[in-house]
Amino acid sequence: MKKLVLSLMAVAAFGFTANAQEKEKPAFGFQENNVFLEGSFQISDMKVKPENEPDYKATVFQVSPKVGYMLNDKFAVGASLGFGKIGTDNEIFGGIFDEIDSDYIKTTYAGAFARYYFLELGKRFKTYTEVGIGYSQGIVNADLGEFKATGIKAGVDLGFNYFVTENLAIAFNLGNVFSYSNYNLKFEGEKQGTVSTTNANLNVFDNFFDNAKFGLVYKF
Repeated sequence: MKKLVLSLMAVAAFGFTANAQEKEKPAFGFQENNVFLEGSFQISDMKVKPENEPDYKATVFQVSPKVGYMLNDKFAVGASLGFGKIGTDNEIFGGIFDEIDSDYIKTTYAGAFARYYFLELGKRFKTYTEVGIGYSQGIVNADLGEFKATGIKAGVDLGFNYFVTENLAIAFNLGNVFSYSNYNLKFEGEKQGTVSTTNANLNVFDNFFDNAKFGLVYKF
């Protein structure tokens, strides 16, 4: 009887240990009802030094946050924002358009997206495709007046997440496979025309480092 009791205790202890190890095992990726925050940040300086003319300088700043909700372990929906600014200390276009003495160019974006995780490359790499649409605006503040472009922007992206920990991942956006935009152009509030662009890029993998944008993802 004593040996039987000890054997049962040993089996129970082994089962408890195995169950605890299973629960402690990191769960890389997303599950239903997960919420995630994703964002990228970019800042760069540009300087042009023409011969016998003043230098031209510009600082580019861009931030793009997103929040998403997992409908299941594959599909997510969410909202995205974007803000960018190019600040200059003199004529941004140099001698090409001397009449435009610009202080800054601003861009803003607000939209929605749907994402599908379709491929896992190991336990940590999660590859996705994403469809997004939203409202975009660009403003040029110049001596001649205010130039504004407003309209819609839509696109299909490819990307993947690499999970460093259970909750933190690095985001790689490989670029637009397809994009469409339609903008109304205004000068000092008066409409000047429209501009529409359509672009299909099937070579995002060939020029990965030219197109890729890097960011961070935090899963709740």
